[in-house]
Amino acid sequence: MQHFHPLMELFNNGTLNYNKEMYPLSEIILECVQNHYPEVKSLDTIHESMDTNELFELGHKVNRELYNTDFYKMLDHVIGDYIQQATGEEVLIQRFPSIRFLQPNQDEQGKVLQFHQGRWVGNGLGLYTIWMPFTACYESNSMQILDLEPSREITRKSVLEQWDYEKLNEECLKHCWPITLQPGQAHLFWQEHIHGNIPNRTGKTRCSLDIRILVKGGQPHRKWPGSYFRPLHKDFAKKPEFKQGENIVAYAEYEGMKTKKLDLYFQTLVVKGYCQRAGIPFPYQHGDNESLGNHYLEYLLKDDTIDHILLTSMFSLPDDAEKRIRIMKKAVAQNCKLHLCNEDIIVETAEDIENVEYLRTFTNDWSSPVDQLEEELYGK
Repeated sequence: MQHFHPLMELFNNGTLNYNKEMYPLSEIILECVQNHYPEVKSLDTIHESMDTNELFELGHKVNRELYNTDFYKMLDHVIGDYIQQATGEEVLIQRFPSIRFLQPNQDEQGKVLQFHQGRWVGNGLGLYTIWMPFTACYESNSMQILDLEPSREITRKSVLEQWDYEKLNEECLKHCWPITLQPGQAHLFWQEHIHGNIPNRTGKTRCSLDIRILVKGGQPHRKWPGSYFRPLHKDFAKKPEFKQGENIVAYAEYEGMKTKKLDLYFQTLVVKGYCQRAGIPFPYQHGDNESLGNHYLEYLLKDDTIDHILLTSMFSLPDDAEKRIRIMKKAVAQNCKLHLCNEDIIVETAEDIENVEYLRTFTNDWSSPVDQLEEELYGK
């Protein structure tokens, strides 16, 4: 069960207000859109100037381009100042938020977001969501949300009785209501609040962003610190640099609490993606001997000819803090860079070790809210 947290009252379908003149987030997004579609005059009429089948990909492009603007610095201030003033709580913030466009009559293209709640989509109960529109949102172009008690009741019944989606949708429609906001506002809710969309019949496109925070010691479930979350006002990610002739190897293991069930195929995909972004070929891959405590990683660090070791994640390092720190210190002393590919972190200095430890120890709650719900319902 989720224990009381100071943010719970604020995020129980609450509203955050910010100064949109000081933080012109909507205008920055519009400028990014106009880089691709100069004829677009406003975000809420974007569907009149482009093929709406391209909106999903446009959201990805805008997301990437916003990192070359002040957008995310501003967003950190909007959210960070609010949290600090309201509770003073220490939080991590989502590294890659999602810009979303909801065009009119999206159901004609099969694009209606289903009703769901956080624990059903991999979010732990230590996460809190900020939903921020950059156009006026109202009626059917807005997100539909349920109050907490009907959300909990529907969650319990749908799991116990194994409802099909038609039944879930029917019950949610009885209790949902549209969030009504203007640019300069955001909606705050828990992971237990059921929410989704209905067909947009307003004739206006909605542009919005959803971003999550993780509280200190909170339950993240499948959203890992480091890869999914970063600290406010900073990012520990580094751009890798490889010199001609350097010796690069990859490393996979099955020891960590997060990697023990992560097949080699999926570990390799993460590292291959990192190599593609860095513009290098996938190197020779070492695999550690399972159940022997990362002993081959320690062996590799005795080889002073290795310049770079590519690991799937910071969770590929030992779970034991003392051993993990010893390995990272050995790598730094050996001038062997440890690339934590899922987090884009490179361990090459004492500060990098501190950063990894900050993220690894931000929470120790690795329980599952899905298991907790089933235990509550079935007594498992």
